[in-house]
Amino acid sequence: MNLRRIIALTAKERKQMMREPSNIAVGILLPIMMLLIFGYGMTMDIRNIDLAIVHHGQSPAVSNVIAHFNNSKYFSVDVYHSTLEAEEAIRSHHADAALFLPDDFEAHLLKGDASVQIVSNATNASIARIYENSIRTVFMQAAAAALPPSGTTSNAGVRVINRLWFNEKNDSRCFMVPGVIVLIMSLIGCMLTALQMAKEYEHGNMESMFVTPMTSGEILIAKMINNYILGMIGLGISLIAARWLFDVPFRGSLLILLIGASMFLILQMSVGLVISSVTKSQFISCQLSLFISFLPVMMLSGFLWEIPNMPDAVQYFTYLVPGRYFVDFMQSIMLVGNVWSNILTNMAGMVIFTLILLILAKLKNPKRLTGGGI
Repeated sequence: MNLRRIIALTAKERKQMMREPSNIAVGILLPIMMLLIFGYGMTMDIRNIDLAIVHHGQSPAVSNVIAHFNNSKYFSVDVYHSTLEAEEAIRSHHADAALFLPDDFEAHLLKGDASVQIVSNATNASIARIYENSIRTVFMQAAAAALPPSGTTSNAGVRVINRLWFNEKNDSRCFMVPGVIVLIMSLIGCMLTALQMAKEYEHGNMESMFVTPMTSGEILIAKMINNYILGMIGLGISLIAARWLFDVPFRGSLLILLIGASMFLILQMSVGLVISSVTKSQFISCQLSLFISFLPVMMLSGFLWEIPNMPDAVQYFTYLVPGRYFVDFMQSIMLVGNVWSNILTNMAGMVIFTLILLILAKLKNPKRLTGGGI
């Protein structure tokens, strides 16, 4: 390795990168766009549930239940006096769920044998369960408030205190934004590197380097340095937006986060180098980058769907997805803090993948015309 040659080649790569506005767009504009789209447009929080409350007689207890739901920011309430009307509202999608209160609700509540029915539109089963739990929670609060101090029900003397750790606001953005940062790092590291290397092959620039004293290792390092800087700029923009735009807490060490992010970015750049050395085509490199890097991170890393809920075979396959380790690392260090067992486990996984991919990139890029590479 010759440091002077690496510095010279890095300067050449930087000038070449600056001539391509698309490279800057991927590194700077793409993180901003993805954070805005995922942070504001893609949320798992359930709000504005259209709830139909059905009752056949007015009473203070019924009014109290309706008031509790009206005062909740999660519900939009319509009151019906007919079961058929409420059923039709659910069928026609004017209501997401219905709460059926029995006749003489207040009398049953005081005696402790009040029984209510919750009906949800279960077209989406996961959302229906959230509807049901939300309705049950607010109803229990309303029922408790409607009881006199001396009232006795089956729930008398029972007090439930809910606490949320690490995401006190129960805001899905705190869970989503760290995963979006992983997606951004994957795209910048893998796709941008693969496109740049494939472009060199397509334009025949590699042949010009064959006659120079530069080694293949020096060429690969120079290719990665500028993309690393661009990726870290994208990370900085993402962290600033996460903290000040989406109010995502940051409880861990910034230095540890930068070390882990650097390792994952190098890993993704290594994937890009391997892809470009195999395909030597910008179009195919772009498609493979999305298929090998972006989609597994989105689908199989735990970013959108919990890994324990996946089939066993898929759960084992996720260990082959490097993004799994970085998603867990980012969510833990941002929301929980420096949990060393988690940090060391995920770092070890990323280090192993990085070493394997760097070796593959070096082997697939020998400095010769034959053998499929430099």
